[in-house]
Amino acid sequence: MNLGLKISILPLLFLVTSLSFAQEEKKLIDPSQLPREAAEITSFVPKGWKIEEQIIGKLNNDSLPDYILKLVEDKPATKNNFPNERQRALIILLGAKEGKLSLTAVSDKLLQCTTCGGAFYGAIEAPAHIKTRRDVLVVHQDHGSRDLVAQTYRFRYEPATAKFALIGFDFTSRDRATGNEASESTNYLTGRRVVTRKDGKKDTTSRQSMSQEKVYIDQVDAEKFDAAAVKRLYL
Repeated sequence: MNLGLKISILPLLFLVTSLSFAQEEKKLIDPSQLPREAAEITSFVPKGWKIEEQIIGKLNNDSLPDYILKLVEDKPATKNNFPNERQRALIILLGAKEGKLSLTAVSDKLLQCTTCGGAFYGAIEAPAHIKTRRDVLVVHQDHGSRDLVAQTYRFRYEPATAKFALIGFDFTSRDRATGNEASESTNYLTGRRVVTRKDGKKDTTSRQSMSQEKVYIDQVDAEKFDAAAVKRLYL
């Protein structure tokens, strides 16, 4: 091999190796580190993580308060004056007897990381909004640059399985320069999906049927949901 070519290839190989290593090092929460039941909220926060936000709600129609914990990696938000990628996790604790809390759900791929907001957020940490509406848990997040993508997930507790089932998913992609927009709203209870397109001249809406396969909160991977919606909408 030509020496010059060999030297030029080495940095590229190093870059590829470094990127692969970085991907392998992506930290996900380990559910096996968490107790099934405990009296203190801090017992459900494993080493290397901390509570970014704590929401109190009523999710399973009893008189006991339930807790949603948004966890983030316990490391500095910046490193060498640059945003430091920190992964997130979502934990749901249902109130149990004798003042204890029961671990009901752990989601490691639903919430976007702190640097996953793209150019739209720049050096600002990308948010992952969580709220409750009656007994429904709602998660909303967005990311992108000129094309801004927004996702909204809705989950409801399913007594028969003691799990949180996905009941709705909304996806919108909007070109911030032209105002053009493509969106879909999926109802997992009825198996219906509504697709809307806006191009500044005429709005079009179509309705589709889909399989009513059950999807639970611990199975939701936001990146894969993103990619699937983009493919369906031909974006």
